Amino acid sequence: MAKVLAISSRVVRGHVGLDATVPALQSLGHEVWALPTVLLASRPGLGRLERLAFSGEDLSRMLAALEADGCRPQVGAVVTGYFPSADCVAAAAQAVAAIKAANPAAIVLVDPILGDSGRLYIAEATAEAIRDRLLPLATIATPNLFELSWLTGSAPRTIAETTQAARRLGPPAAFITSASETDSAVATLLVQQQREVLRETAKRPDIPNGPGDLFAGLLLGNLLNGSTYAAGLDASLTTLDRVLLASTGRDVLQLATLWAEPD
Repeated sequence: MAKVLAISSRVVRGHVGLDATVPALQSLGHEVWALPTVLLASRPGLGRLERLAFSGEDLSRMLAALEADGCRPQVGAVVTGYFPSADCVAAAAQAVAAIKAANPAAIVLVDPILGDSGRLYIAEATAEAIRDRLLPLATIATPNLFELSWLTGSAPRTIAETTQAARRLGPPAAFITSASETDSAVATLLVQQQREVLRETAKRPDIPNGPGDLFAGLLLGNLLNGSTYAAGLDASLTTLDRVLLASTGRDVLQLATLWAEPD
């Protein structure tokens, strides 16, 4: 069991951000210290978008409290997701750098939540901070295809071009979600400097938000349990697909499926 610091959004209703990533990690046996960057009443698309955003100073105070308690050397991994401001990114980056100094073996997974479908849905300054402050600290990145394009200033149209862009991203391993898509299948691409692995899974219709957050938690959890990158990808996609199949047509991800025995 590893201790994981998870920094991202939290929702009261729905399963996105920490409310998808944390259960995924817990289902694989890990202890998670969840630090929200923003609190939403409901996930986007489900209800009223009431929100309480934490400032960079708020985040720094919470992280400083963990440091004062001597927690940094205990952290075996960090996963970051949504940030409401560049100041929050800076606070997280400072803490991640300190954690890596205290424990050089710690895994850092950066899920650069910037946007999708051709547009940013965070401020450009926040996206730039994720690119410039957090990604250089990452062991693993899990962008979608649009995020990869934005972060690398490219427009990949083929898997070969996507692979080239992923190698320019910076982290030793990148998992590109929705690297390609057809009417029936979605591809996830693992890229390392000397290797690439492409996996296709069934495209599930009418699924709620949160699969990317869930995938990040599953991937990190499997890697912490000793899986190789390729094996971790396969195990994570298998579990993700089981959850998505159960979630088709539902308002929220059916996360109880994480603990169900596979058929």
